Amino acid sequence: MAHAVKPEIRYTKAPLPKKVKMGGHALVSEALVKQGATNLVPKVHVKRGDTVKVMSGSEQSGRGKTGKVLSVLTKEGKVIVEGINMITRATKQRTPMGQSGLVKKEGPIFASRVMLFCSGCKKTTRIAHKVQDGGKKVRICKHCKEAMDT
Repeated sequence: MAHAVKPEIRYTKAPLPKKVKMGGHALVSEALVKQGATNLVPKVHVKRGDTVKVMSGSEQSGRGKTGKVLSVLTKEGKVIVEGINMITRATKQRTPMGQSGLVKKEGPIFASRVMLFCSGCKKTTRIAHKVQDGGKKVRICKHCKEAMDT
């Protein structure tokens, strides 16, 4: 029985998902993980339901627009934001009342391209964490010190 060799990990600056290249080398994006990390799952700073603003990318993909996070893909380090990065898919009608033809839906974008948007001060912000009296940990806006979690 052949012994499986663990692929050597190489890092790239490009925001790519992890993939194995020719020669058994794993190519991992530095944008997603820290070098030397044993856990190659990126940490995503936003949650489902947060309002975010797209900070980088093309105008077509939605730079400068705000939207609500519909879902977070933690294994890929991506988020799906409402109304941002719209893609068109040709779909067949699966049920008699189903939708068919060209369907527009949101595509995933890298979480590093979005920033949390505070509804209190109307600014993009980083977050701080604070433990309340009841022992609950909440996220707080760095600008206006208002709690982000409801």
